[in-house]
Amino acid sequence: MGAELSFHLGRGAILLLAVRMCAAPQSSDFDGTWVLRLNGQNIFKLSLSTERGVVTGSLTKPKELIIAQDGDVTAIGPVQVTLPVQKSRYRSGQLELTIDDDPFVMALEDHNRASLVLEGMRPWNLERASDGSAIILATSLSEPNYPEEIRALREQLRAMVKEEQDARLAFDQARIEAEDAKNRPEVLRIFSRYGWVTNSLAGKDAAHDFWLLIQHQTPEIQRRLLPALEKAAEAGNAAMSDYAYLYDRVQVGLGKPQHWGTQTHCEDGKPVMAPVDDLAGLDARRKKLFMLPIGEYLKGDYLAKACANAGK
Repeated sequence: MGAELSFHLGRGAILLLAVRMCAAPQSSDFDGTWVLRLNGQNIFKLSLSTERGVVTGSLTKPKELIIAQDGDVTAIGPVQVTLPVQKSRYRSGQLELTIDDDPFVMALEDHNRASLVLEGMRPWNLERASDGSAIILATSLSEPNYPEEIRALREQLRAMVKEEQDARLAFDQARIEAEDAKNRPEVLRIFSRYGWVTNSLAGKDAAHDFWLLIQHQTPEIQRRLLPALEKAAEAGNAAMSDYAYLYDRVQVGLGKPQHWGTQTHCEDGKPVMAPVDDLAGLDARRKKLFMLPIGEYLKGDYLAKACANAGK
């Protein structure tokens, strides 16, 4: 499984809001509808109201909401879900919320703005909607006007990733190996034609899809293509977190310590991190790349399920 995140409010996801208010707000100051807008599109909305000092409300979002490791929303689906606020508590000028069993903390930047952070990611900026305004959420992300050839590349990468991820989520080892083998000549053909698929060439989602396919290829291919990813990431044309994952995988494949703690193996049915070159500074390095603290990462559902299914 790669570094991409499907924002389904799974256990352990934590949202924080930075505070820049000079005067402490009251719980009722949070009342209203807060919207995440990206490139003019409404992605999700958080509606809150206070009665007798108790804050209630709901979060409405796309059921499929894919977020890159750096916090960018890269894909959304047409189906929306509304999740109620289960618990709320106002403390020290901040509003603590529980939604879908996950803890949130919200604080105001000013009357109409808030900075929303998913732990390990860059902040999102929320805006307060005008009272009574109808908020219509987007059902898909608008795309640049790519040339036909690049649109075809994007679709091909998306389809390839879907098939290989379906195999991995089914923990079907034979199918996983078959998908990776099937993809091998195609990813090499794509690299020969375009070099590393970058953000500027085909978009962040396609660049991430290409990385994920390479992440699951042979050690020789990973080693050969790593310098191209490093160059793109250093130029801001690929995600540094993607580079971290591939670098770590290459290091572990060579029998060397990794640097960002992305690679694990299973012991006694539980995920264990492969050796790291500087354990003391690990979480600080991960934070710089918007990664979860290593303790939270090792508790992730996919790693736990992968170890539970290992050897079956």
